[in-house]
Amino acid sequence: MQSSVFHRSIGKAYPTAARGDGVYLITEDGKRIFDGSSGAAVSCLGHGNTEIIEAICEQARGMAFAHSSFFTNDPAESLSRLLIENTRKTTPDAGGFPAKVLFLSSGSEAVESSLKLARQYHVYRGEPQRVNIIGRTHAYHGNTLGALAAGNNPARCDTYAPLLAPTFHHVRRCFYQADGQAQGITEDEYEDALLDDWEATFNRLGPQTVAAVIVEPVGGATLGAVPATKTYLPRLAALCRRHGALVIFDEVMCGMGRCGTYHAWQALGGVAPDLQSIGKGLSGGYQPLSAVLVGSKVFEKFEAAHKDGAAPFVSGHTFQDHAIACAAALQAQTILLRDDLVSRCHSMGKLLHATLTAELPPCFAEHGGLQRGLGLFRAVDFGGLGAAVGGGPLAKAVADAALDLGAVVYLCSPVVDSIMLCPPFTMTENQTVALARIVVKAVNTVSKARQPKG
Repeated sequence: MQSSVFHRSIGKAYPTAARGDGVYLITEDGKRIFDGSSGAAVSCLGHGNTEIIEAICEQARGMAFAHSSFFTNDPAESLSRLLIENTRKTTPDAGGFPAKVLFLSSGSEAVESSLKLARQYHVYRGEPQRVNIIGRTHAYHGNTLGALAAGNNPARCDTYAPLLAPTFHHVRRCFYQADGQAQGITEDEYEDALLDDWEATFNRLGPQTVAAVIVEPVGGATLGAVPATKTYLPRLAALCRRHGALVIFDEVMCGMGRCGTYHAWQALGGVAPDLQSIGKGLSGGYQPLSAVLVGSKVFEKFEAAHKDGAAPFVSGHTFQDHAIACAAALQAQTILLRDDLVSRCHSMGKLLHATLTAELPPCFAEHGGLQRGLGLFRAVDFGGLGAAVGGGPLAKAVADAALDLGAVVYLCSPVVDSIMLCPPFTMTENQTVALARIVVKAVNTVSKARQPKG
């Protein structure tokens, strides 16, 4: 039967995922597929978790929806307290971050709301000239127009470029493995040059016109699990605070334990942002949910403005603070903390990396193949192997071969020849090794098929 769904790729025949079981998705014909990417780094607790399912059902039996213009609800209140308390517990010197939590439905909504909060914060401060937002090249922050403009993913942006606001600007990406090492400079020298770029951009625009900067602490699928250099984030935050701009960390993909710490920025200098977008792993995919973590400095300005009779933050959404979504995320986060799955994510990430290092074929390293990432947010970059074996980039062919062998891996953008591995935190050691070996087999299969005959 012909599909009536407007699919991502017109003309592609999609298999039907019928159900899930732990780290596996099961198609309608019974094939078990290892979910090696958790969708898009979403299903951190795997599939079929009965505790989360029951929490959803229990909330639905009591109340599915009450509009946030009129009511609050217990799941949203409890989830916000948990997120605040655990962030402060894991980073005691975070400076009162976060103070409040705004719940939305998608990562794009969370980024859009972060940008709007930053703008309104400066209006409240009597600095309406602060209209510029600075991001980085080869970043991705979402698919709505503001989020798309904040990012710089050419494949996603080019068609819509005439619609994107000119108040968004971009500095060089932070990708030492590809850029700094290729120049033969140290990581410190590379980082110095990047901070000089930021400073020059502030000065070109006029520091008093910059509202905020937005970065992914660990870059997502545009570049493939690229962490910031070791003091990049603290130095960037210091620069912003010197110039009066806000710091937005986008952790929709890399956050919520995925990098082996509760927030990715905690592993990369430990300096909290003013605003942070989260999503994906927040509810583990059991319900659509994202959030903005709002720092004390920002919230206190909104609170003071409210007391003075200023206009409120009017960027509400219909499904904001959705009770069922918050109930699902509350149970997911409770499990994450109770079972110490953030630490498990760290240890399984090390095992995944070690297994790939030991078992990828010698030609992988010989032709510049590399691994990178933190926790269970990892990329395998094929470097020049595609050119060496013929036929161009390898990543798509390896991803296709892995699916044939029984595992989903995530294909990065054409900017890099890379795949990403973002499996559920709940996988066992045996399953971790098994996933790595499927990737190794896929690389060997593709490389052998491309070798010239005779």
